[in-house]
Amino acid sequence: MRLRPLALLSAAALLATTTACVSTPEETRPQPRPSVSKEEVTPIETPKGAPEVTVVDSSPGGEKDADPLWQGLAEAAEKKTEAYLKVYVHAGNPEVPDSGEMTVTADTPDSVSVTVDAENVDDDLSPFLLIHGTFEVDEIGSSAYTLKTVDAEDIPELDPKGPDDKTRCTADDAQERIGLAADDLAEDPGRREEFRQQWGGSPKVWWGIQKTAISLGKEGGVAGDFLTEACGEYLQ
Repeated sequence: MRLRPLALLSAAALLATTTACVSTPEETRPQPRPSVSKEEVTPIETPKGAPEVTVVDSSPGGEKDADPLWQGLAEAAEKKTEAYLKVYVHAGNPEVPDSGEMTVTADTPDSVSVTVDAENVDDDLSPFLLIHGTFEVDEIGSSAYTLKTVDAEDIPELDPKGPDDKTRCTADDAQERIGLAADDLAEDPGRREEFRQQWGGSPKVWWGIQKTAISLGKEGGVAGDFLTEACGEYLQ
């Protein structure tokens, strides 16, 4: 079943925590695949001197096998190596203190918790928090890690080069292109890295695509609220 077009998601849907999937005679028929132009992707090259573990991504939260942040932290802790992170975490609306440490946890059940210097956390895209910098990583529990800042500077060469959230959400073919990406990722999770390079430049939309794909993969239903939240401020 294809996602409902973003343009049809009303303001009321922004308040919903889930979107029910109700079959109609039209929906049970095979849906034509949207026709969109091919994504243009600029290859990401890791610069010399970058840490062995790098995670530049939007975390979908939840279990380790679906969360690149958790996987990267586990690898760095096991290898006792530094990790470079530039990761957006949907964490609700926690207050970021001016100094000291804070713990960042995605507002999805069974998510990893990360304790980090508050100076390395930005809330410019609240309710998404951005953890960024190079860190030493210590595992302090089965789903909890502490980070010690080694370098607060970003490595821009590692950033995906695609369009930003506003461009993605306001494009003429936004509903077809974003919905198709979620469908395709649900059908083939092994293509995740390909999609990250295509969509990582729009971190909120990339989060919505992942969350929707995970919902479709696990439940076979539509979770349109994730995509609505990702693009909500641009659809007023």
